[in-house]
Amino acid sequence: MELGTLKQIRLFEETPLILENGETIGAIDVGFETYGELSASGDNCILLEHALTGTAHAAKHFEEDVAGWWDDFIGTGKTLDPADYFLVCTNVFGGCSGTTGPSSIDPKTGAEYRLNFPGFSIKDIIKVQKALLDALGVFHVVSVIGGSMGGMQATQWAIDYPEITGSVINLASPLAASPEAIGYNLIMRMAILNDPDFNGGNYVGQPEGGLATARMVGMMTYRTSELFSKRFERFTVADSSPGAFSKEHFQVESYLQYQGDTFVERFDANSYLYLTKAIDLFDVTVNGIDEKPLFAGIQIPYLLVGVTSDQLFRINDLRRDYELLKDWHVPVTYYEVDSDYGHDAFLVEVEKFHPLISTFLTQHSQITLKK
Repeated sequence: MELGTLKQIRLFEETPLILENGETIGAIDVGFETYGELSASGDNCILLEHALTGTAHAAKHFEEDVAGWWDDFIGTGKTLDPADYFLVCTNVFGGCSGTTGPSSIDPKTGAEYRLNFPGFSIKDIIKVQKALLDALGVFHVVSVIGGSMGGMQATQWAIDYPEITGSVINLASPLAASPEAIGYNLIMRMAILNDPDFNGGNYVGQPEGGLATARMVGMMTYRTSELFSKRFERFTVADSSPGAFSKEHFQVESYLQYQGDTFVERFDANSYLYLTKAIDLFDVTVNGIDEKPLFAGIQIPYLLVGVTSDQLFRINDLRRDYELLKDWHVPVTYYEVDSDYGHDAFLVEVEKFHPLISTFLTQHSQITLKK
């Protein structure tokens, strides 16, 4: 079934998905968008992985379409040209933009899952993606590309499905979330859980105050103090809200409030809880059954890009991960990008990431590009 540019497919109807924690769930609706055409041999696919609050809408499909989160990279003559590649982007399992998640209807009860939705991991998210690609007839993935939480998904693909994956591109994402990053996620979850309208996950509408606060905390980690200082002056703007304890707000306060208010209109609070926990649990530095780190088995080309000013996933953590990957003979290429935009740089500064991604794809692609 297609909903505008969003496509949906139902998977795991006959055989439920077995999650990493042993729980099961089925059937699962998957919302996804595609750009370009799959080759007759099914080998020209690139899988795009969105970040925490992203969606399957990576780019416009036509001029009047709503902007996507990576329009600067996708399109005719751009880094990811649909004339060359069959681009697929899914809304992640557990999300709220077309794929089964906490706000979906549980067929067993006829009511929304809410907090009865099973816990899941990054590994489970890509199991669902793999099932989608199988259903679409994809036999080979040229590259899996993602930033932030999307980079974690890309890394998991390199570990779990190397036989069909040509390479992975990880932008600004570590091999395991740091205690600092986990701490930020806890603060955001507590803001939601402590909202009086949360009601044990059975809220009506949204727990707006808590979810908006969580978004504001997140925004403070996605950008940098240098960017905030350049963008916002200390002078105040009038606040006409009735009963406001102060009639003036600083520019940065108005900006953050706007970010929070618009976020509650498009994202589900329960999905935010589940997805931030999946990020916390991601750790491929732990030993597997062979007593080697899980990442040690990566033998496909791996591009890791860090942002020097990143305030969420710090550059020292990515430098450490690069050394770990090298020590275990992973075929890794590493670059650092200087940017005032911090963690969000991969979404904003196309000119700094384009040559890195384009060169890597050219070097490691197994298909012949048309241009």
